[in-house]
Amino acid sequence: MSDVIEKLAEAEHIQWQQWAKSVSEDIEGLLELVNIEELNPTQKRFVDRVFNRIDNWSHLMVDYADLSEEEKEKDRAYARVVYEICKNELE
Repeated sequence: MSDVIEKLAEAEHIQWQQWAKSVSEDIEGLLELVNIEELNPTQKRFVDRVFNRIDNWSHLMVDYADLSEEEKEKDRAYARVVYEICKNELE
């Protein structure tokens, strides 16, 4: 089972990377349409929070094998859910 979980976890990581890249590009494109200097303080804090979140993702944009064990475990958690769903459906 552990080999299957690792393969599913790697697939989950690849899927997440594609999603995160797409979201990041969409947000950056959207923010190019906004004059940040015209935003009120609350809006500026929100924009900062979004950019910080995207920046925090940058260390995860690596191959699954290069992730820390802590980050791999997050992908494994989703992999276990998928595994259990598939196992239950096949029984």
